[in-house]
Amino acid sequence: MSAKRKRKEHVSKDEAHLTKSSTDGLGENSGTLPTDVMVEILSRLPAAKSVARARCVSKNWNALLRNPYFTNKFLTRSSARPRLLFTFQAEGKWSFFSSPEYVISDNNSNLVVVESLMGVPKDYTSRVCVPVCGLLCTKDEWVVGGRKDARMMICNPSTGQVKSLPKVRSRRGQVITYLGYDPIGIQYKVLCMTICERPFLSKAEEYQVLTLGMGKLKWRMIECSVEHYPYPREICIEGILYYIATDRESRKDMIVCFNVKQETFSFIKNKVFRFPTTLINFKGKLGGICSSPRLFMDGRVQSFEFWVIDDTEEHTWSSHIHILPPMWKELVAETKVYIVGMVNGTSEVVFSPFLLSNPFYIFHLDMERNFIKRVEVQGLGPHKGQSIYTFLNHVENVNLIM
Repeated sequence: MSAKRKRKEHVSKDEAHLTKSSTDGLGENSGTLPTDVMVEILSRLPAAKSVARARCVSKNWNALLRNPYFTNKFLTRSSARPRLLFTFQAEGKWSFFSSPEYVISDNNSNLVVVESLMGVPKDYTSRVCVPVCGLLCTKDEWVVGGRKDARMMICNPSTGQVKSLPKVRSRRGQVITYLGYDPIGIQYKVLCMTICERPFLSKAEEYQVLTLGMGKLKWRMIECSVEHYPYPREICIEGILYYIATDRESRKDMIVCFNVKQETFSFIKNKVFRFPTTLINFKGKLGGICSSPRLFMDGRVQSFEFWVIDDTEEHTWSSHIHILPPMWKELVAETKVYIVGMVNGTSEVVFSPFLLSNPFYIFHLDMERNFIKRVEVQGLGPHKGQSIYTFLNHVENVNLIM
């Protein structure tokens, strides 16, 4: 079989559509570069803003750069160059800022300069889900915003897109949401739970799922076999959305595993998870870091517990206590910080204050060398006192799915 014929048989539907729709002005018949070569070149653009500018070149370029084959390829490359993401409310809106993440791992760098991405009207909730493949979703807006109906939003800081989600069907007053991504089906899904809050009877119910980019957005009811109360501590790893919850029957904390593709639940119960715990991606495995019963750490904290699930099916895990270096007390001092997470593929942990200050610092710990440094973040503006959310491993996504 010829190489050309093999290539034809293995081409994806998106790539086939791309080739067919791009021959006028971009394809092999136009006298310019072949389409697949153009995609390969343009997928190496350094940032989402560069893609946005390239869309203005011509109608054909606009069509090419909106095609799923290109946007998925760009997302794959973007995942190899993750970014820091900061967001807070000020002057009547949510503000988003970002910078390359590699600078915090550079031993010679104690400074991060961010760029402004977008602003969102602040009538949306004061909390957001952990970003997943470039998108964010708001949490429990109904309770925080005092609205009469539960309406969340999805936003893409890379493209500036914001979209309200349909009203959640609920007979309850509190709504908690999580965002997950299925890398096989290449789909984003929002998991929503309404909360029954009574004395000694707090639990999630009315589990609903919404799939983005599938025509008219609509919530679908799903089932969950274990009654539990969820916490806003989550992470999505390879199509599995993990979050911490309390088992209503045993009253012990556990980890809920939601398979985004199959829309099914499973549970990790045989380890006593202390709250608060920050879930992390430790080189592809689910892990967690817990420092104390308090929500924050300061210079007085001397250690934290670090654990990793070695087998999510057998529920085997390993853990150890990490002793913080002497410089921790001096650098952090009285600043109240929380554990943001771990830089993907490394053993580097990042801590951030809860409140915005000027100057604003984050703290970077290399666990292998037990070395801590303070990094100044510039470009957030003159604001002070606002609650600020810091995220690691954010990737730029140019897919206009909304």
